Amino acid sequence: MALGKFLWGAASAAYQVEGAWQADGKGLSNWDLYTNVYRATEPVTGKQETGNVAINAYDRAQYLEDIELMRELGINCYRFSLSWARILPDGVGRVNEAGVAHYQQFVVDLLEAGIEPVVTLYHWDLPRALDDRGGWYNRESVGWFRNYASVVREALGAKVSKFITFNEPFIDLFLIEPMVENLKSGVGSPFAITDAQYGRQAIALHHWLVASAETIGDFRAAGYKGEIGVALPLMPTIPENPGKSADIVAATLADAVINRWCLDALFKGSYPAEVMETFRQLNPDFASFEADFAILAANKPDFLGVNFYAPAFVRQDDTAPLGYNWMDTNPDPAPAAFNGPVRPDYLRRLLERIRDEYDNPPIYITENGAGFGPADEEIEGDVVHDPRRANYIRRHIEAALKAKENGVDLRGYMVWSLFDNFEWLQGYDRRFGLVHVDFDTQQRTPKRSFAAYRDIIAKGGVVGS
Repeated sequence: MALGKFLWGAASAAYQVEGAWQADGKGLSNWDLYTNVYRATEPVTGKQETGNVAINAYDRAQYLEDIELMRELGINCYRFSLSWARILPDGVGRVNEAGVAHYQQFVVDLLEAGIEPVVTLYHWDLPRALDDRGGWYNRESVGWFRNYASVVREALGAKVSKFITFNEPFIDLFLIEPMVENLKSGVGSPFAITDAQYGRQAIALHHWLVASAETIGDFRAAGYKGEIGVALPLMPTIPENPGKSADIVAATLADAVINRWCLDALFKGSYPAEVMETFRQLNPDFASFEADFAILAANKPDFLGVNFYAPAFVRQDDTAPLGYNWMDTNPDPAPAAFNGPVRPDYLRRLLERIRDEYDNPPIYITENGAGFGPADEEIEGDVVHDPRRANYIRRHIEAALKAKENGVDLRGYMVWSLFDNFEWLQGYDRRFGLVHVDFDTQQRTPKRSFAAYRDIIAKGGVVGS
């Protein structure tokens, strides 16, 4: 299959890689405050870890070396996010010219290496000053984001042809933020997320979606010539017991909340009926959100970013939010992937479903990858053996390209991630990179998966054994 102009890339996020958390006039973000002040240990690893240094990707000498690794890998695009607080230290108002200059130089350096920048405006790190004003629960957040996006558009829009407004609304708002809230309260388990929290988070998600739509409209009104889209975490929901009616009902609701809520908002300008009914019961304010549906309908994205790691095996569970459990149901034998059951064919099915139900929008796979723990991170000299990750990547690329053969408008694939980095609540122990990072010395060591992905790119998408 001739792929034509197909993007082969890798993805990252500012807080996970940049470090330099107080450098050159950068303001504090919610994650700076959280990792340095609010918590003593990671809920998963039991360690106190921060993104203060991460993989030192803010440093130009370091990232130029990293760009050379990108060239060696053969990728022609690199997806990265911006730190809002590095550009606007207070979230609004004064622009930090040093932060803007950093990103302008990074974009130039990528382009000179033949690598297209794909820029995510928001990947979970909100300026602390805006968090203090209610963050995404405050309707003013829509205007804050539009203002920030306009600053970025003016600074980078002439050289960046692809922007992503938001990354993974569901994961951040319905998993990460409630856990952070529980940890900050110090009461009970961080994993004990409640229906009440879901009801509150629905406000934030609605504001994300409106902010995204308004920003897309702003870019078009300003004459922006590139593409602007949204990256969603999508996972087919499978009844854990397909013969049990309660699991079937649970999987259907999970699909509405995890997948169709944002997909319908982006491409149909509305929310699924199950979402409207469920969240009206949890939060009376939810009924008023329909007034904004015209904004969503008028500003559809140019493309959809699909972040796929695994399907979710769902079971009915009265102790879990909304009565379904999708987190504790991985049937794979050890060592199982951190990010769920390995089922590449469900990526093909997902892409074909989007083709059929959402009028076949242009799609970039903006994240896809896996981590299996120490059993798949064996260091031998200057090589790291990670055969499970290499196999995962081969099989998922094969499934994605099969969907493309079947008519899906797939235009690119970006692996998560090029480098091991700070994995949010899971800290540094959970490695997803094609390149091993020694977090004490910052030494980079390519893994077997790096070579496997390089070979696939070199062969134009042909997947070997």
